[in-house]
Amino acid sequence: MKKTIILLAMFCLCFQAVAVLAATPDFSGEWVLDVSKSKLPDTMAVESMTLKVSQTDKELKVESVSKMNQNQAAGGGMRRGNGGAQTVTYNLEGKEMLVNTEGRMAGEEKRKAAVTADGKLNLNVIRNFKSEMGEMTMKTNEIWELLDAGKTLKVIRYMETPRGATNAEMYFTNKNPVVQKPIAETSQNSMNNVPTMNDMGGVPKKISGGVLNGKALVLGKPEYPAAARAVSASGAVNVQVTINEQGNVVAASAVSGHPLLRQAAEQAARSSQFAPTMLSGVPVQVTGVLVYNFVP
Repeated sequence: MKKTIILLAMFCLCFQAVAVLAATPDFSGEWVLDVSKSKLPDTMAVESMTLKVSQTDKELKVESVSKMNQNQAAGGGMRRGNGGAQTVTYNLEGKEMLVNTEGRMAGEEKRKAAVTADGKLNLNVIRNFKSEMGEMTMKTNEIWELLDAGKTLKVIRYMETPRGATNAEMYFTNKNPVVQKPIAETSQNSMNNVPTMNDMGGVPKKISGGVLNGKALVLGKPEYPAAARAVSASGAVNVQVTINEQGNVVAASAVSGHPLLRQAAEQAARSSQFAPTMLSGVPVQVTGVLVYNFVP
C-alpha cells in the first residue's frame, strides 16, 4: 500500500513538472515590427526592427536588428537598442543572469525571465554602467504575448533611464508563421478536456487589451506613500491586471517601477472599474496594463 502511494506521488510530481514545462509558449521565429500598428514614444525613433528568436527549454536568445529614423533620432540622447544589432540571452529556468556588457555603455547587466500564469513572458533587465556623468542605471521590462495563433508577437515595453520613463506597445509579424495551438493550450485541453473557446460561437474566454488607462470607467488613483515621498521616489509603475466579465479588476501585479511605489499602484488598480467587454455578444475577460506615473 505504501509503495503504491509513493509511486502515485512520484507520478503526480512528474506530471506537474511536465505541465509547467508545457506552459512555456514558444516564441521562436523571425519577427518584423509593424510600425504602423505599434504605439511608440517619439524618443524611440524606430524606422524598422527585426527580432530573431531561438528558444529551448532552458534558454531564450533574442537577436535584434534595428534601424533608426535619423530625423527623429538626431539629438535623441541615450536609449537602449538605439540602432544596429545586439544579442540578449535569458535563462528560462527562473535563474537571474549576471552579464558583463561592452561598448559605449559597458557595465553589468542583470537579466531575468518568467512565464506568467496566462502564458505571457515577463523579461526584466537592469543595466548599471559608468558614463561621463557618473554611474547610471537603466531598467527595461517587457511583456511578450503571442496572438493570432502564433502569427503575431505583442510586446509591451517599459523603460526607465536617467532621462525619464517611456512605454511602448509593439506588434511584430512572424515572417514564417506556423499556425498551431500553443503548447499550454494543447496540454491543458488534453489533461482536463476543457476547450479554450466557450461554447458560443468560438469566442475566446480571455483577450488582451494592451494599455487600459483610457478604457477605465473609474481609474483608481494611488496615494503617494510616505516612505516613497521621503526618498523622492518617482516614475512610472506598470501594473498587469485581469478584468473579469463584469468589468471588475480581479488580479493586479506590478511588473515594473520603484519598489516603494508598487503596492500603492496595485491597490489603485484593484479599485478601477471597466465596462464589460463583449465579443459576439458574449462577455469575456481582459488582461492588460495600467500605468501610473508618480511625481513627488
